[in-house]
Amino acid sequence: MSTSKKNDPKFKMSFDRAMLRSTVVSLFWGILSERKKSDGLTLQAFAKKVGTSKHEVSRWFGKGDPNWTLNTIASIANALEVELRIEAVDSSGRIFKASGISSEPPAKTEAITVPPSVRITKVTNSSESKIRTETNAAFSAVS
Repeated sequence: MSTSKKNDPKFKMSFDRAMLRSTVVSLFWGILSERKKSDGLTLQAFAKKVGTSKHEVSRWFGKGDPNWTLNTIASIANALEVELRIEAVDSSGRIFKASGISSEPPAKTEAITVPPSVRITKVTNSSESKIRTETNAAFSAVS
């Protein structure tokens, strides 16, 4: 795939929609498959719970991705007796839920390389905080 196509906003939107659709179908198929094994749920019984035909259910999970409405997704979740939870993550890592921001992005950390014989300990007391580095032979304090 060419780099220019990856940067095309229309292509990205189409790709993102296809990935979301595929993810939702895979989620429901996984739940349905588990319910078939554990509870003996048949496609016919599932279709009846959703309010559609077995043929329609087979099409949903066959070739191609269905273009479900939110009502259909809610009906499928209800038939499978699952609660859907939706969140969005922006490019900085913030997580959004219907109630607002759920969490801020994780703090950026910086890795340092330390020889295996060195142990770093943070020592805190009431008057000051120091980082101590210890080796087998020596001890030094850095403030």
